Amino acid sequence: MTDKAALLNQVRYAERLSERTARLYRNLQVAGTIATVLSGSAILSVLASSMPSWLYVVGSALFVIFGACMLAIGPANKAAANEADRKRYARLRVEGLAMSAEELEVAFAKAMESNTQEVEALRDVAQNDVLIEAGWPESVVPLSKGQRLLAMLA
Repeated sequence: MTDKAALLNQVRYAERLSERTARLYRNLQVAGTIATVLSGSAILSVLASSMPSWLYVVGSALFVIFGACMLAIGPANKAAANEADRKRYARLRVEGLAMSAEELEVAFAKAMESNTQEVEALRDVAQNDVLIEAGWPESVVPLSKGQRLLAMLA
């Protein structure tokens, strides 16, 4: 049995992790769309006689790569799923104030059953967010370079 304050912090952590993951996927969607459009533009620019032919080859290759990545990763779908998780945890955090610790524990376990997959490297980033929000900045975990990069993107 966990106390209510600790449970509410766990709910807040789950909410922040879902929020960070959704933001990362939304940013990947935007970057991938821009890259796909730019590489497609490179293909079309070859129609102008003044453009070198190698631009068509590079543009085509990039168009195929970025298009395939966008289809395989599906960042917009993952962002939407994580955003739904974030809303569910935010609602639980508010409703949890009126619940007993036992009720909150059961509701949190139920909410986690349908949780979508998060980006593991964002776990420490989300934990640091919660620690800073709670007023414990001295307890933050040092982030690796990759985690700091993901924190900027998310």
